[in-house]
Amino acid sequence: MTQIEYTVYRLSFMEYLLYGIIYLSISATVSFLFYDSLIPVIVLLPFIIIYYRCIGNFLCRRRKDSLILQFRDMLHSVSASLNSGYSIENSIKEANTEMTVLYGRTSYICNELDLMSKKLAINIPVEKIFSDFSIRSQCNDIIMFSQILMIAKRNGGDLIAIIKSSSKTIGEKIDINREITTALSSRKYEQNIMFLMPVVIMIYIRLSSDGFFEPVYHNITGILIMSICLILYILAVVTGLKLSAVKI
Repeated sequence: MTQIEYTVYRLSFMEYLLYGIIYLSISATVSFLFYDSLIPVIVLLPFIIIYYRCIGNFLCRRRKDSLILQFRDMLHSVSASLNSGYSIENSIKEANTEMTVLYGRTSYICNELDLMSKKLAINIPVEKIFSDFSIRSQCNDIIMFSQILMIAKRNGGDLIAIIKSSSKTIGEKIDINREITTALSSRKYEQNIMFLMPVVIMIYIRLSSDGFFEPVYHNITGILIMSICLILYILAVVTGLKLSAVKI
């Protein structure tokens, strides 16, 4: 059990290796199609640092999405236990058992519930435990729940109602995000095809019409033109990805 900092994703050795191979494959394809040379692979090599950073940010966002989904289900479980007359401490233990069955022992939420159980065993207040969790996760829903829980514990609010309301709100947001993802899935599929089409067309022309691109290879004017085309292509891909990344 470790205290995970959800705002930072540290790639493992295998992830570095896998994504490094993907980056080299992409840069080699770009170099072959746009410049007919492998020299750009060497030129593009320093940009692998930015690439790894982007991959880390993507995996970090995906981890947060998984965490908030698991957190929603944990709140459902805790709420059901509280309704049955359990204390908050025993409700967390019961939730840990259910989440282990649902997501597995190594899931993020089980790791957090194990930490919560250990902290509760040494009499750390539950509101402080969730406050620490919210700080590490930096998820808006968890932060909001932590703040409401702290106010309720301080002023004697209805804990069961708060947890029910929070789980319902988070669940509604997740459902809306899923509906948006489903509505955009066909457009994203079309978008991915459009991203690949220029590369596929260039590969087809190079294989079927040998020498077609020769005028733009190995001369300054051609290199400049192909570089502009490559930059425009990258900008189009980045813009398309940002436009399709709809969240609430």
